[in-house]
Amino acid sequence: MRHLVLFLLPVIFLGCGCEDQQLIRVPCPPGDVRECSWDPESTLIPVGECKYGTQVCSSAGWSDCIGARGPEEEICDGLDNDCDLYIDETYPEEHQLCGFVEGADYGVGVCVPGVMTCDNGAPRCEGHIGPSGELCDGLDNNCNGTVDEGVANSTAIVCYDGPAGTMAVGECRAGVRYCQEGGFDGPCDGEILPVPEVCDNKDNDCDGEVDEGFDNRGVDIVFVIDISGSFDDEIQSMIEGITPLLDDPITSNFRFGLSVIGSQNTGGGTPILTRHSLFITDFVPADEFLEYLEGIQILDGGGIEPSIDVAMWAMNGTYRYSWNPGSQKVIIIMTDEIAQTITGTPIADVNQMAIDGGYEIFVFALPEHHNVFIRLVRGDPRRLYSPSVNSATVFQQIKQIFNDLCIGDD
Repeated sequence: MRHLVLFLLPVIFLGCGCEDQQLIRVPCPPGDVRECSWDPESTLIPVGECKYGTQVCSSAGWSDCIGARGPEEEICDGLDNDCDLYIDETYPEEHQLCGFVEGADYGVGVCVPGVMTCDNGAPRCEGHIGPSGELCDGLDNNCNGTVDEGVANSTAIVCYDGPAGTMAVGECRAGVRYCQEGGFDGPCDGEILPVPEVCDNKDNDCDGEVDEGFDNRGVDIVFVIDISGSFDDEIQSMIEGITPLLDDPITSNFRFGLSVIGSQNTGGGTPILTRHSLFITDFVPADEFLEYLEGIQILDGGGIEPSIDVAMWAMNGTYRYSWNPGSQKVIIIMTDEIAQTITGTPIADVNQMAIDGGYEIFVFALPEHHNVFIRLVRGDPRRLYSPSVNSATVFQQIKQIFNDLCIGDD
């Protein structure tokens, strides 16, 4: 509070004649100190940042008011600058728009200016959204008037919709989802999900086991094919029917061998095929086996077609097939002739040889010959098929044999 101090000033008589004496008033006691206001006319009591100053008395009178502070314009600093008992209640920038970025078109896309507020004594631009890198969100993030440019259909995330614990197990693989219509909600391109197990030497159901429930030892198959002219159409259907299966996963652990039977007399009556049969190839992969099939040349005539002997020679080492001891051993005979032999070996002996050696024999023969060939296939009619000139029928017949091999035959 400003103090108004009145002093009774001492009277000093100057001169030596009483008639010349003059009364001089001293303004204040020298060295005295008093409070003073920032404005001599103000009646405000110091509050907030306002405060009194001080004056010091000298022979020249009271000094200027030192240290006094009066009301100032309110700013956002956590103080009562205008000394009205309110802190940061108003300041020049309050409610002004803020946060503008050069080049951004506010009002386009997600960009909006903010509003200045005072937050605990610190100015803050509240609500401002400026431009940013474009995202896959259906919004114009960089505020240029175009939504998701540069990311739609090009930006992708890894995805997998299969059960937990199956990704990257067996055949299962993750895929990718591309940014479409503002999100990654489209199909998971390229993913491979678990499927029921099949016999293909793969872990289809992604449980860490390969071909569980199947006999997956591998399969060695010898095809014994009658190449006589009378069997021409059936041979062509067989080649067309078996070809798709050679590229099927079910044959991924199969090996194939080939022998042919038949004879053709030259002008001198000499058979072209030695002993009316010919060992063509030892076990080879499916793609190479197909080349041998397509290279078969059909004979003009017929003659002796010793299917019984060739089955025996394939098993006893006469034809040097490199059977894998751990694989299933299979012989498939295709002929339009009755079971024939040039060695006189009884068909029952060849059948027993197959049983003892663990060989599985299947026969494609004319229906009227089934009653003989039944003795070569363990008496099981399920191992007998009729040749067909329809490649689709042959496909189904061979596929059934392959499936049975994979499952394991009782």
